[in-house]
Amino acid sequence: MDKKYVERACKRYLAQLLGIIVVLFVICESVMTLGIVGDITMPLTVSWIFMLTVGFVVSLIWKKVAISSPESLPTFFTAVSGFRMLLALFTLFGCYIAVGRDNMGEYLIIFMVFYLVSLAHHAMFFARINNKK
Repeated sequence: MDKKYVERACKRYLAQLLGIIVVLFVICESVMTLGIVGDITMPLTVSWIFMLTVGFVVSLIWKKVAISSPESLPTFFTAVSGFRMLLALFTLFGCYIAVGRDNMGEYLIIFMVFYLVSLAHHAMFFARINNKK
């Protein structure tokens, strides 16, 4: 792959990721402000930090792999899926230890929304990138 194309795609991925995080954050804050749910500040914070961190790391590693050895991209995508799931499980386990069983419902729901949206964005973005080349 062309280095300029990969760098532009990486920037576009991060910009889209930030936009998605902002939209999800605003939706959650609106739901909380309207009184539909209680205080979900901590689950929301854990979720957007997870999504941003994983997305940033994935984009940097993808850029490096796409430039240096594009034939390894299928392996990279498989590894990222497994890594993201394990990291999500460890994150939720940490939340479980920190807040206890009774408060995990909010964390699970909000975290899973962020996780699934992140997964869908990742899949659609890189499928389109791979189809274009």
